[in-house]
Amino acid sequence: MPLPQSAATPRPAPAPIWRAPGLARLFGSLTISQLGGAVTGVALPIFLLDRFGMGLEFGLTLAVRLIPNILLGTVVAEVVRRRDARVVAVLASVASALIAIAIPFAGALWQIQVLSFLIGLTSMFLAPARLALRTRVTPEGRELAANGLIVTAQRVASLLGPLVAGPILVLTDIATLFFVEGVMALIAAALLLGPFPASKDVPEPDAEPRAKLGGSPPALLRRLFVTNPRDLFAMVRGDGMVLGLTLTAFTYVFVVGLNSVFVPAFAHIRFPEIDGMFGYLIAALGLGGAAGGLLAGRLVRFNPGLMYILGNVLEAVCWLFLLLAHQPAVAIGILVVGGILESVATAVYMAEVQARFTERELTHYYSMLLPTNDLFVLLGATLAGLLVAPGRLGVSVALIAFMMAVPILLLTRTFFTPRPARSEDRRPETVASLA
Repeated sequence: MPLPQSAATPRPAPAPIWRAPGLARLFGSLTISQLGGAVTGVALPIFLLDRFGMGLEFGLTLAVRLIPNILLGTVVAEVVRRRDARVVAVLASVASALIAIAIPFAGALWQIQVLSFLIGLTSMFLAPARLALRTRVTPEGRELAANGLIVTAQRVASLLGPLVAGPILVLTDIATLFFVEGVMALIAAALLLGPFPASKDVPEPDAEPRAKLGGSPPALLRRLFVTNPRDLFAMVRGDGMVLGLTLTAFTYVFVVGLNSVFVPAFAHIRFPEIDGMFGYLIAALGLGGAAGGLLAGRLVRFNPGLMYILGNVLEAVCWLFLLLAHQPAVAIGILVVGGILESVATAVYMAEVQARFTERELTHYYSMLLPTNDLFVLLGATLAGLLVAPGRLGVSVALIAFMMAVPILLLTRTFFTPRPARSEDRRPETVASLA
C-alpha cells in the first residue's frame, strides 16, 4: 500500500537564501560600503596627524561627523521616509564617494571639518535607506538568516578595513586610501541600480496623500520635532517586542561608547608589554562577530526572544570574566566568544524589527533611532573617560555588564511578544527598475 503523499515525500528544503531576488546585490552593496568606511576610518586619523598634528582640533574633527545625526535626525527622517529608499541609498553613496575623493585636496583644517560633517550627513541618509531595503529582498520567514549574513558582512568588513589599508599605505600614499573609499562607494551604489524588487508596501486606497515638506515654519517645526517622534513612539509602543528591543538598543550602544574607551585602556593597563594588544582584542571581537552572524542563521528554530536575552546576558558575563584574564590568549578567547554572542543578539534585533514593520515604517524607525543611538554612544564614551583608570577596571567592567544585562532582564516579558499577523496585501511585488 503506497504511503500518503505527505509521508512519502519529505518537505523540500528551502532554497538557498542567496537566490532571493536582490539579496546578493544588497549584501554586496552593504559589504563594500562598510569596507570603504573602515578604510576611511583608518585613513582620516593618519591624514589629520600628518597634516595638522595632535591637539584638541584632532578629536573635534573626528567627532564632528556625529553632529548631523544628533542635531538633524528628525529632519532627515522626514525626508528619507518620503522618498524611495533605493534612490536615497544610491544618491547618498555617490555623494559619499565625492566627499571621500575631495579630502586629500583639503589644505585647511576647517575644510576637513566641513567634509567630516558632510560624511556624517550622508551616512544619515544612507544607513536607514539600506536598512529599509532588506524588506524587499528577504523571503518571508527568513529574516534571521538574512540579517545574520548582513551582520557577518559588517563585522568582516570592519575587520578587513585595516588589513586593506596597510598594504595600500606601504605601496602608495594616504591619498590613495580616500580614492579607494570613493571607488567602493560608487560600486556600492552601482549594485543597487537596474532591476530590483519593488517595495512590498501597499498604499491604503483611502489614505490621504502625505503633505509636502513645507508650510509655515511653526507647523514645520511641530511636525519635525513633535509629530514625527510622537508617531514613532506610538508605532514602537504598539508592539512589546519592538519596544523592548528599542529601549535596550539605547543601553547597548551606551555600552559600545564605554567600550570604545575601556578596551584600549584595558589592553594598555593589563598587557603593557604587548605591542598591538588593542588591535588583537578588536580583531577578536570582529572574528567572533563574523562567526556569530553566520551562526544566527542556523538558530531559526529557537525562540528569538530567548536568543536575544541569552545573547546579551551571556555577553555581559564574558565582560565580567575579562577582568579575570591575565593571559593574552585568555582575554582574546573571551572576546571572541563575546563577539559571537553580540552578533547573534544583533541579528535577532534586526530580524524582529524588520519582520514587524513595513519598508516605510522601517525607514522612519531607523531614521529616528540612529541619531539617538549616536547620542548614547557619545554619553558612554564620555563617562568611560572619567571612569577608566588603572585602579578602576573593576568598576568599568561592572558598569558594562550592568548596562548590558539588567535592562534586558527587566524587560524580559516584552521579548516574548508574538509577531502580529501579516496582511496578505503585503506580498512581494514584481521586479521594478530604478525610476
